Amino acid sequence: MRFILLIFALVASSLAVAESGKTLRCVTTHYPPYTIFDEQKNTFTGSDIDLINYLNQSLGLNIKVIHLPWARVKKEMTLNYYDCYFSLATNTLREKHLEFTQHPTHVTKFGLFALDKSTLNNKDFSSTRIAMLRGVALPNEIADKYKILPKNIMHALSTSDSFKLLEKKRVDFIITNYQAGLWFAKNSVGIHARQFHESSLPVYIAFKPGVVDINLIDKQIKQYYEQ
Repeated sequence: MRFILLIFALVASSLAVAESGKTLRCVTTHYPPYTIFDEQKNTFTGSDIDLINYLNQSLGLNIKVIHLPWARVKKEMTLNYYDCYFSLATNTLREKHLEFTQHPTHVTKFGLFALDKSTLNNKDFSSTRIAMLRGVALPNEIADKYKILPKNIMHALSTSDSFKLLEKKRVDFIITNYQAGLWFAKNSVGIHARQFHESSLPVYIAFKPGVVDINLIDKQIKQYYEQ
């Protein structure tokens, strides 16, 4: 009986990976400070990458991180080609195609960035121009409170492009992840920021169904943040 239980335990632990030795192709995008992609060196750093490395070591996984632009990431989620995605918010559509961890990799809040510091505390943005990353939805809690309408939003292909629009004064504001925005703005002069506290967004690791035992992944994520 003990032998049978031992065999069962070994089989269960091996389910952390669908196939022994298989490389899991995990997609993300340049999303500092959580994931920082160096195009010249083709390397990744950041707090979420540290978590991925921990999962590799603690569970014996072989996760290969792949960088794609955010617009491409959104399309790939439903195509069943890649094995996992991270720094990913959950919604009903994505849950039809992916299995999400219960523990987030981090929780994000939106921030407002401007050249004119005095405008950061405006209450009505209905007559302004605001750059946002294409494919990122503005929470209703923020849009309604600050009277931000779809016509106010100019969609950029990247957060870097959003800051170029601001520096050229083609927009009045940027709304993006607060920590990411601070990272992009750190080498710029005269860009001011404030954080929105009306809404927060947890993001997760999501796997193609059947690739891993999601409970083992969750357990390790919890242990990682409790260290």
